[in-house]
Amino acid sequence: MPKWDAEVIVLGDKTIGTIHDRLFGQFIELAGRCINNGLYDPASPRARADGVRTDVLDALRELRPSFLRYPGGCGLSYFDWQELVGPVAERPRAKLFRSSNVPQSTAFGIPEAWSLCRELGAELYLTVNAHSQSPEDAANLVEYLNSTTPTKYADLRRAHGREEPYGVKLFGLGNEIYGNWQAGQKTAAEYAAWCAEAILQMKRVDPSIRVVVCGLGRPDPEWDRTVLFRLIGLADMISLHNYFGRPVFADNMAASRIADQMLNATHVLIDEAMDIPLGVHSRAHRELGGLPVVARRPGIAFDEWNVWYRTGHDPLKDVEEIYNYTDALTVASLMHVILRNAKTIDMACISLAVNTIASIYTDLTRSVRQTIWYPQQLLHDAHSGRVLQTVVDGPTFKAKHERFFCGIVNPEKAKDETLPSLVHFDDVAALDVVASVDEAGRKLTLSMVQKLPDRPLTIRLDLHGLMPAGPEMILRRLTGGENVLAENTLDQPNRVGIETKRVPLATTITLPPASLTVLEMELK
Repeated sequence: MPKWDAEVIVLGDKTIGTIHDRLFGQFIELAGRCINNGLYDPASPRARADGVRTDVLDALRELRPSFLRYPGGCGLSYFDWQELVGPVAERPRAKLFRSSNVPQSTAFGIPEAWSLCRELGAELYLTVNAHSQSPEDAANLVEYLNSTTPTKYADLRRAHGREEPYGVKLFGLGNEIYGNWQAGQKTAAEYAAWCAEAILQMKRVDPSIRVVVCGLGRPDPEWDRTVLFRLIGLADMISLHNYFGRPVFADNMAASRIADQMLNATHVLIDEAMDIPLGVHSRAHRELGGLPVVARRPGIAFDEWNVWYRTGHDPLKDVEEIYNYTDALTVASLMHVILRNAKTIDMACISLAVNTIASIYTDLTRSVRQTIWYPQQLLHDAHSGRVLQTVVDGPTFKAKHERFFCGIVNPEKAKDETLPSLVHFDDVAALDVVASVDEAGRKLTLSMVQKLPDRPLTIRLDLHGLMPAGPEMILRRLTGGENVLAENTLDQPNRVGIETKRVPLATTITLPPASLTVLEMELK
């Protein structure tokens, strides 16, 4: 009988993707206490002269985001871009975020977000109000930000004190504009027509920009079909949003299966859209008049995702989830999905950075790195280079999860396993593995989420085409797993963290119950 419970085969010559910086974005929104009274809080003793809190900035910097998505989110539809530029004293004092009926200050506007990005070494991913502004407004925004011409909106930027262009290259058109929770909801046809005009005019101002349009995916494939049919050759990416989580440990461990299904469905829809420029799509000649030119297959922007199932919109603590150890494992498994799909995901962005469904939580004087902060740092720091194909042979378990984010999960309702919104899985793998190899650094990294809460797993590693070197390897592990409900709070900030140690190089290792373990090995 084998002396292990699972076997992991790593195929060193089989690359399934290349890790790139835009897989690791962060999201700051003019909603709740994310920016106002969070990241930006002039009343806090932890704030600098510009109102940015240094403790929050430090925690954000350690995550090394490649871009910041700003200003929304649902908050986007309440702001005209013209209200977020220029002298703060000349901007509207605040705009009302209607979901919670709380005013949001405009003091942290586009110039402030851009400056924060520069400080973090990140790009600004600017979302554009496609809900109540016009395509011409979108093109004027690009002129204001990027143009060197002696024209109205470039001159407006100069009048605001900045001669040099900002050089913003990432733009998202609208946010979840398909939903009735958004002011300015549009049908797919209305939205696609708006985007077609906007992208055409925006790229005439600056052809180097890249544009993301709103996708919906599995809940309504016809939305994506309509949008992609009209915008193939114009849009660079289509977005996916989803939130995950249920009040049962095993069900949370099935979140990655839902994410896989979402991405697979979007791949199919993009494949369908790529038939349009070939002329084989039955509607192409009739409705478009001619075949569009497509220089590159559209990518996926998985630009809003996280665990969210406990809290609702509230004026005082708007969607302020307090995360536990289980949520940290869920985030790790979702990051694994993103890494395995690095070939087709052009951008990925967890939601949000501060207070509102966030990795960092604050009050006026204190801040804490929530449990979900740690897998982000651990996996971003550990993985680089090529993502390798892995084969895992091990135990499975049964679990269920919502097909799509359906609002707040009622714990009593969640006990009903007959709900049609649930997907039931009989074969969730107990071991979730991602392997990457960095040739430049001669390093092999394996990250492993062990999803069984009641017993350890002994695994055997079979490394094909890879030769570890040296007598030791580095082991990093998420701590606090003795209690899967452990939380990091302002009063108890260190229940969950990361431990690092050197251990003897081995091809057999035992993983604790409910754990995230990262191994790093030097290669010959």
